[in-house]
Amino acid sequence: MKNKQQTYEIQMDERSLILAEESIIPELQPDAQQLILPYSGNKKSLFQYLDTLEKSDRFQSILIFSKDLPGLYQDLKSLLLWIPAAGGIIKNKEDQILAIYRRGFWDLPKGKLDSNEKFKTAALRECEEETGLKALVLGDKLAETYHIYREKNNARALKKTKWYVLHYFGSEAAIPQSSEGIEQTEWLLPQDALLKKPIHRNIYKLIEKYIELQALKTKGDL
Repeated sequence: MKNKQQTYEIQMDERSLILAEESIIPELQPDAQQLILPYSGNKKSLFQYLDTLEKSDRFQSILIFSKDLPGLYQDLKSLLLWIPAAGGIIKNKEDQILAIYRRGFWDLPKGKLDSNEKFKTAALRECEEETGLKALVLGDKLAETYHIYREKNNARALKKTKWYVLHYFGSEAAIPQSSEGIEQTEWLLPQDALLKKPIHRNIYKLIEKYIELQALKTKGDL
């Protein structure tokens, strides 16, 4: 049986909008940098919270809770341009992962889905295009991340990215896709990838999750 999702953590630069199931509220620890509010049911009120996170540094995160989390998420989604995307953590034979340096940040290969494209297909395509590596092998799904940002026309977009582990068994050097703003690629042990600065918070947490899962597999728990 699929576990019921209890939260959506959505990045806005280095701040977070968190949508949560009401049932988790008693478990939360007080945090002066987090604003916690019930959802009124008026979806246009969500713009106010987005503006606060975008324009003020008073709070690092805003958590909105509801008894109907799927409904809250759909209300937010309906207000924004919807961008489905996919990406990957590419692992080589030495258990290193491939980091890319894009537009001033250390990152992982990812990109938007083409029309009618599946997430898995897009993950393979984007990873091959952005790194120049061929014959990548798709592995397990790792996680989903959410990101709100401004498009070139200033409209807000909500990007959902599905992340997969991809395996590379070759020996060719990676070739950064300069047309996508990628200046550099580097094979790193996962722990060393966490030391790269600057790095977006959601990418840092994604690599942390990858490390945790690899440790469990090593212990034979998965």
